Amino acid sequence: MGAQLTGAVVGLHMGRAHLRAMLDHPDIELVALCDLDPQARAAAQAEAVAAGCQPGAFADYAAMLIAARPDIVAVATPNRIHAAMTIQAVEAGVRAVCCEKPMALDLGQARRMVAVCRDAGVPLVVNHQRRLGSDFTWLREQIADGAVGEVELIRGSCAGDMLSDGTHLIDSALFLAGDPEWSWVFGGWHRDECDGDAERGGGFHAVGGWRFGHAVETGMVTVCQLSAGPRVELFTGDMRLFDRPYHDIEVIGSHGTLRRAGDEPAQNLFRRAAGGEWEAVSAPAGGGVSRAIPESYHRLVALLRDGRPDTDHPLGASNALRGFELLMGALEAGRTASVVRPPVSQERYPLAMERQHEG
Repeated sequence: MGAQLTGAVVGLHMGRAHLRAMLDHPDIELVALCDLDPQARAAAQAEAVAAGCQPGAFADYAAMLIAARPDIVAVATPNRIHAAMTIQAVEAGVRAVCCEKPMALDLGQARRMVAVCRDAGVPLVVNHQRRLGSDFTWLREQIADGAVGEVELIRGSCAGDMLSDGTHLIDSALFLAGDPEWSWVFGGWHRDECDGDAERGGGFHAVGGWRFGHAVETGMVTVCQLSAGPRVELFTGDMRLFDRPYHDIEVIGSHGTLRRAGDEPAQNLFRRAAGGEWEAVSAPAGGGVSRAIPESYHRLVALLRDGRPDTDHPLGASNALRGFELLMGALEAGRTASVVRPPVSQERYPLAMERQHEG
């Protein structure tokens, strides 16, 4: 085992899970914390001190990178600055970046951050952590073993907007299908802007058609055809299936259906034969989603130790970019009222543009 790696977290609201994962990892020394909010900095630093760690606390990200020179940076800031902060970390000489989802605000940003990381040989992972949960890994194994026959449809539903929440549904659907390419996507969305603005809608909760400082839709329906695979249907925001919990996903096959009924670990997996009743299924031990982020860091450290690329990480940039292009294709389909096929040419954020089919 080589010398201990150093880590830093920027964005201490969404970043607290990353902070805990670094504190718990025997081969990562947490050396820096960064947030504009002094209360968030103080709370995070107190948690680190209680764990026996003494990281520096910074309000300025550039100053943190210069002073602490971390090996690993977790970027957990608002969506619109993920790409810029990732690129800034690479230019400062970090060895790996773990970026919260969604990876960027638009496709141009996402493609640039992936290219910069690739050219510098810096592994980039995007925190679609459900891929590492015991429930999702069990589901994927069951599907691969033919438990539901030929998969015909994957259907997902969740609250929230497509960029911030639907990104998890897209990644989960692609993961369960075996990470194929996609052939086309069609989507429809509506946005209820009620005297809202980016400043008032800058936080976690949507306000007047804005969230995290950018425009969001109120509800959306997406249909996608995977290459040599099943259809995918996604329902988000006020178009979600209201009797379903957050991040509910079904895999419907020729001989039965498997369902993950939300993130709560207590009996969240169900199975039924074609035409039969739902039967609760217990996932194998492994901690579900709660241990997924720590597991991601264990795998990231192993990549760095072995000198392997992020293509060997389930949350690596190539998987993330495939799903993000599909997401942006769906939003663009809703803007233009047309079917979108890869590669997606529109690199701007579709909700920041005028909808073409409105006269």
